[in-house]
Amino acid sequence: MQRKIITLLLIAMFINSGYAQSGKINIKTDHLIEANYLKMDDFYLTHYLYIDLFLRENLFPEASPKDVSSIIIALKKYVSVENKLDVEIEKPGKRNYLIRFTILKKDDGTELLIAFTNWSVKKKKFEKEIKTENDSYTRWYFLNGNKMTYRKDMSNENDYSTMNKSDLANSYLFDELTDNDSEIKKTIEEYLNQSNLIISDKIMANLILLKYRIFKKESDNVEKQTEYLNELFEKNKSESNLRGLKAAFNATKFQIELAK
Repeated sequence: MQRKIITLLLIAMFINSGYAQSGKINIKTDHLIEANYLKMDDFYLTHYLYIDLFLRENLFPEASPKDVSSIIIALKKYVSVENKLDVEIEKPGKRNYLIRFTILKKDDGTELLIAFTNWSVKKKKFEKEIKTENDSYTRWYFLNGNKMTYRKDMSNENDYSTMNKSDLANSYLFDELTDNDSEIKKTIEEYLNQSNLIISDKIMANLILLKYRIFKKESDNVEKQTEYLNELFEKNKSESNLRGLKAAFNATKFQIELAK
């Protein structure tokens, strides 16, 4: 469950060579036609791509909102079934961090956004180039209208009948189904109305509610929910088992900055 929360953009200006540079973020594409192919809500792009491509594996945790923004904006503009997008992030050490975004359209019409990297999961280091056939760190997501869903968050990967209401609300938010989105708020509020919640469960549920408010673009409620969570963490700062949740909260606050 915590994985889902933890599993929980500078505008790139392209020139005729198909090359753009934003600080230490270099973005390359073969074609400069703005396809605007990706239709999913920015909520999913900022949630998945920041967590998966910057925080996981400690790939580039020092990225600023400006850095991440430049990549996401370019991704939305230029990637399509016909056109890949290559990103090079300059970093200390022998090798830079490379990411290649592609869209795969399967025979049944299913579309996947795939992010290949030059990070070797086995060797725990950056390789000279991206090798899609080896153990390089790769993430892929199903595209369905305004939703973008990580493969393990797909509805057919989970048994909703066995979940408590907190987990269920989280699954509704991140699965590929749009019909259950209207149940998210009610489901999480029912969970929070229980009187016997331990603090970690209460914070987890409130993090999901914060994610939902970001998704719904409720700016005032996002601010209030963030302040409330800040208070919860401050009141319970002596609790040693909240470190993972605090990291998830910090990642969510970064996502809020990306949305501004």
